[in-house]
Amino acid sequence: MFGVCEGMTPASEDEVTSFDNTPTPDQETKFDWSETIQGLVLGSFNYGYIMTQVVGGRLAERYGSKWVFGISILSGGVANLLAPTAARLHYGVLIALKVVQGFFQGVTGPSMHACLAHWIPPLERPRFVASVYFGTELGTALTLPLCGIIIHTMGWAAAFYVTGSFSIMWCLLWFSAMHSKPAQHPRISREELQYIENAIRNSGTSNKRPPRVPWKDIATSLPFWAILFCDLGNSWGTSLFKAQLPTFMKNILGFSITMVKPEFNFNYSNYCTI
Repeated sequence: MFGVCEGMTPASEDEVTSFDNTPTPDQETKFDWSETIQGLVLGSFNYGYIMTQVVGGRLAERYGSKWVFGISILSGGVANLLAPTAARLHYGVLIALKVVQGFFQGVTGPSMHACLAHWIPPLERPRFVASVYFGTELGTALTLPLCGIIIHTMGWAAAFYVTGSFSIMWCLLWFSAMHSKPAQHPRISREELQYIENAIRNSGTSNKRPPRVPWKDIATSLPFWAILFCDLGNSWGTSLFKAQLPTFMKNILGFSITMVKPEFNFNYSNYCTI
């Protein structure tokens, strides 16, 4: 049995948010998908993503980060442009598209580190890697609310079109300005090139590719397995957070995609058990 707690007062009319029932673009073209199907769609990107984590770095070593990383981002942009059409055809088509997208984008992290190994002197890498990862998470933090505004004003499909278009435009800049190694850059100064190459050489590392991958040494390395399990836990939590946060805020917390206040009176402190 519930009753009003002593000393508590109900929420005033000013505290209760009023809502306009006029349909907005984000309410159009809704799909009658169960929560299981929604979970499969949201998680399908990761099914492909995990397949290319190991080979991504090796591909970048052999063919250059310019092409491996660039094609990865380009594929993500194209997949975003195709996502609304795939969703309207069938959720299975969308799941397949997201798996393929994850497959191509799984090489981004490893190829990025291969790029940094060629361009950044060892003593500067920790700070630079931290800045790169900070930029990645900052981009996610900014994109989520911006997509909410886009969806509310132009519809859910527009979020895919806008982000996909930005990815393709970024790739045009990347392919025109990026080079996999400092020695391949036509506009690098002789002083900067010598500084980078000398710093890498003096650290005991080399720009030359090894004749073979030491798979046995990797598989028997305890530090490798320690880092692997730590990253597994971190990636699991981060992926779950990114995939399920919008759904959790809407279905559990009751927040609209653009409203600051929840869609129901959240003053649970006004009630208690007797």
